[in-house]
Amino acid sequence: MEKINKSELDKLVKKFETPDFIKDDPVQFPHMYEKKQDIEISGFISSAFAYGNRKKIIENLGCIHKLLNKNPHEFVLNFDIDRDRVFFRGFCYRFTGERDILCLIYSLSRLLRKYDSLEDAFLQGFSKEDRDIKNGLVNFVNLLRSNIPCGETCSQSFSHLVPSPANGSACKRLNLFLKWMVRHGPVDLNVWKGIPANKLIIPLDVHVSRVSVLLGLTERKSNDWKKAEEITEKLKQFDADDPVKYDFAIFGAGIEKLY
Repeated sequence: MEKINKSELDKLVKKFETPDFIKDDPVQFPHMYEKKQDIEISGFISSAFAYGNRKKIIENLGCIHKLLNKNPHEFVLNFDIDRDRVFFRGFCYRFTGERDILCLIYSLSRLLRKYDSLEDAFLQGFSKEDRDIKNGLVNFVNLLRSNIPCGETCSQSFSHLVPSPANGSACKRLNLFLKWMVRHGPVDLNVWKGIPANKLIIPLDVHVSRVSVLLGLTERKSNDWKKAEEITEKLKQFDADDPVKYDFAIFGAGIEKLY
């Protein structure tokens, strides 16, 4: 295990947090839009499916966004599960099947009929007095799960698609979505103004987990919410206002096997 200092991490952030990062990452999809509500919907769906092989992730999201077309918000807001299920007939991406994506879009649609934006829905369960984003995320996931179609239950595969920190999950993809929405660019989109960046938790993927242990940011073995919190707390020593910016440094170092 080796220790890393702020100067080294900051250099890695400058190396990886550039516009060039976007073209090979799922974040390219919300970057296609200008309207906040379109960016939110694209970002949420893109992050939800950001698991598995990176090339396959991009291919799958490309197919989904062809259906969402130029107005993801309008598509989801006006979604009718009986009329529109034909668009997703036979859909399958790893653990996620047709039923799961229909439930996801239906749930988002129900939220958008009640709230002006996903941010408004999220802020119903978030307080700036909270230590971090955890309580807000638990409440947001509960809200999504409570709006799945009548007669449906929250299946194991849907729970994988929309996990909750209440169960100890690291919620890598939901934290990725929040990072995209909250942080300033050039990669992240900063369309949510109601959540401070210092409340975010680092998206804990396999690269971030492995490199964080090597750099002495955590000793925890389980890839769970507590580990993501531990890493984030250590990163606050380097930047108390925006610790999750170091996701670029750690993730990039892992991809390029610098550690």
